[in-house]
Amino acid sequence: MKEIILSDGTKVEMRKPKVRDMRAVDNITNEMEREIKLFANLTGLSVDKIEDMYMDDYAKLQEAYLGLVSGE
Repeated sequence: MKEIILSDGTKVEMRKPKVRDMRAVDNITNEMEREIKLFANLTGLSVDKIEDMYMDDYAKLQEAYLGLVSGE
């Protein structure tokens, strides 16, 4: 688990992805839509909540995800 603190102070936890998470989004052809749905699965946030994030907060999700898949 990785804890992410958003710019408004909200704490979000992202869990390490499993193969089933990747399979769940494999049919989504748009890369950004796929990533948003994956992040929603891994954090428990809604797709709408993620789409409403500022880009600096979204970048924190991306960074956390990369850390989790690389074993950091």
